[in-house]
Amino acid sequence: MSKTLRDMLVGVILGDAHIRKTGLDKAYITFEQSSKKAEYIQHLQNLAQAELPLMEEGLKEYSRDDSRYNSTNKSLYFRTQSLENLRPLADLFLDDSGKKVIPTNIADYLTPRGLAFWIMDDGQQVKKAGVTLCTDSYNNTEISILRDALKANFNIETSIHKKTSQTSDNVYERIYINKESLENLKPSIMEHLHPSMLYKINEAPPII
Repeated sequence: MSKTLRDMLVGVILGDAHIRKTGLDKAYITFEQSSKKAEYIQHLQNLAQAELPLMEEGLKEYSRDDSRYNSTNKSLYFRTQSLENLRPLADLFLDDSGKKVIPTNIADYLTPRGLAFWIMDDGQQVKKAGVTLCTDSYNNTEISILRDALKANFNIETSIHKKTSQTSDNVYERIYINKESLENLKPSIMEHLHPSMLYKINEAPPII
């Protein structure tokens, strides 16, 4: 696996992608995005299939209820075949029960390309300000590990924005990268961002 692909996979696994172990030595990845982000997930599919065999051609669509915010989401997805060269990533990001976790050494794997894909996958635009990473599924310790990695690798100043579920009392913590840090970061991630995702960092796509 090339470093380019590995960096990308780390970013999307931090975001919305799902990785699962199969058998003793293989794993597969499912890539998923909102149907509104068709250009972006097509971009992911093009990058993935350059090195990884996929289960089938084309994107699949399905609807899923999100009980956290009392909404129904339409998504596009595709998945890889079960492959030996994906197993190290599964061992890195999955605990013994198969739950996705943040490894304590994530800083060793998070590159500018990986961060760009994490932002595209799971970032939320804050207009005229910074960007929020939707870390709803991670616990406090994992979020602290991610914040430390962002500080160590990119000198990014972060804080916590809290999001309350519309259907319960659950409060989710999200990592906020402030405007100044985002502006300092842009030169290192811009080349890795798909034009359709530039809005997430308050940038306009190039005029063709």
